[in-house]
Amino acid sequence: MEQDIGKALTYQIKREIAERYFGYRKIIEEDRQALEAMVPDLHFLYEQKIGRDIIRIYVLLRDLNLIDEFLSLAGWEGRPFFDQYTVESGTIREQLLKDIELHGWMAHSRFANLLLDSYERLYMDTSKYREKLDEVLEEAQVIEEEIHQFKEKFSLEEIMGFLKTLDRRDDLTGVLGENLPAGRAEDLSSRLDLVPVGDFEKLLPKVPELPAPNKVKGSLKDLAHRAVKAHKEEVLKAAGD
Repeated sequence: MEQDIGKALTYQIKREIAERYFGYRKIIEEDRQALEAMVPDLHFLYEQKIGRDIIRIYVLLRDLNLIDEFLSLAGWEGRPFFDQYTVESGTIREQLLKDIELHGWMAHSRFANLLLDSYERLYMDTSKYREKLDEVLEEAQVIEEEIHQFKEKFSLEEIMGFLKTLDRRDDLTGVLGENLPAGRAEDLSSRLDLVPVGDFEKLLPKVPELPAPNKVKGSLKDLAHRAVKAHKEEVLKAAGD
């Protein structure tokens, strides 16, 4: 009778350890999956929203020097999404501008408003991207801390060492791998190891914090004026004349 009670207690202890270990581990894995699911949304926002916004500005400015001035004004390194054919394509220009309402009395003022409105869209989408990026990075830090606490609380090596001190029975083998043959325990430990989240920021495109539209309004108008002088015919088309 005492032997049966001891065996039952041994089994219960092992079961509770396994449930706690794998229960906490499952929570962390689910959190990691939710984090990874946020990444495609950020890529979509960057490529489909921000990319479209910035190409629209390229199409309006056309001149490479003006484009580089704009990027410097925005604090953007490199020329993201730049393609010479795209900039010069009349069909692409029409597609990019068709959903922006023209306003202003004269062609040059309508064109300037086009550039200002396009920048405002870019500003809003980059702000949204940076907010979501902050959420992802904050969640990544939380999961990193969860993993750190998990490893401190549940040392698989210590758990397996403790289980070896309990009564060994064939029908209990494998609850946490404590009765595995030599070498297999190390393999189990390796497979169950929780890999750190890592630097998620390196996996995602960098987007600078753009200056507010009201702070660069004058500079944008100047770029628009110079674009009108350099490409009057294309400007008139963009402005609806």
